[in-house]
Amino acid sequence: MKTIKTVAILMISMSFFASCKNSSSENVVKDDISNVQNLENNSVSETSVGGVSEQINEAAKKNKAVFLVVFNKEGAEKEKTLSIAKEAAAKNPKTIQVIELNTSDNANSELVTKYRLTGAPLPLIIVLDKNGIAAGGLVLADATVDGLLKIIPSPKYSEILKALNNQKAIFIVVYKQTMPDKAKAIENCKKTVESMNNGASVVELNIDNKNEEILITQLKVNTLATDPVIYAINKAGQVTGTFDINTSTADLKNAANKVIKSSGCCPGGSGSSGCGTKK
Repeated sequence: MKTIKTVAILMISMSFFASCKNSSSENVVKDDISNVQNLENNSVSETSVGGVSEQINEAAKKNKAVFLVVFNKEGAEKEKTLSIAKEAAAKNPKTIQVIELNTSDNANSELVTKYRLTGAPLPLIIVLDKNGIAAGGLVLADATVDGLLKIIPSPKYSEILKALNNQKAIFIVVYKQTMPDKAKAIENCKKTVESMNNGASVVELNIDNKNEEILITQLKVNTLATDPVIYAINKAGQVTGTFDINTSTADLKNAANKVIKSSGCCPGGSGSSGCGTKK
């Protein structure tokens, strides 16, 4: 299965849509939509009330993820895409909402620009996290129920996406509840954030949190660690270093502001040493 955009810290820009124009996913899908479960509109979709932007904002207020079904014309392909989104949303109807976005409607021009949909292969489904931030998406040819559900970010991943979306660096404090120095690590990061005029955010990540296993794997966290570890991530979403609780505010600040020229550096990236410089 090819995703338009993998949920990865480094890849938060929606410019990936433009790169899909020449992909095989642009081909028209002729599958019979009769085999796709057809759910009642009122079960998971609230597209009849308010404009699209208003619906997205309301979903965010309710801490709901959104499957944004993007299309430019009515027809079998649009209906199949919508049906897949509804089937996926029905798995967790209290936390997921389906919203439709017609790019040919001038009322949606700002959203077309925001999500860089001009020239994108349609129809497709964009996954918005609980903050209304785009986390990934699938074109119809690749859209599946499981695929959509896997793109929804975990709570801590959403915190990271929100910080990056707000042009902030991030300090991730990785810990276990049994670690006595957890509070010291968090306090150290908060002092650094203050020294950066709140130009960074602190995310607390419990190694034992089963809901964060994907993020923990991407960060290559040592699950056998006995002390907290601080991960510094710059505004580009690159891990620039890992640090212990005694690291100075100056060193943490420098790490958060560090720019890595290589574009291949991110949590879970290739290479045995991972990204950034360890201290």
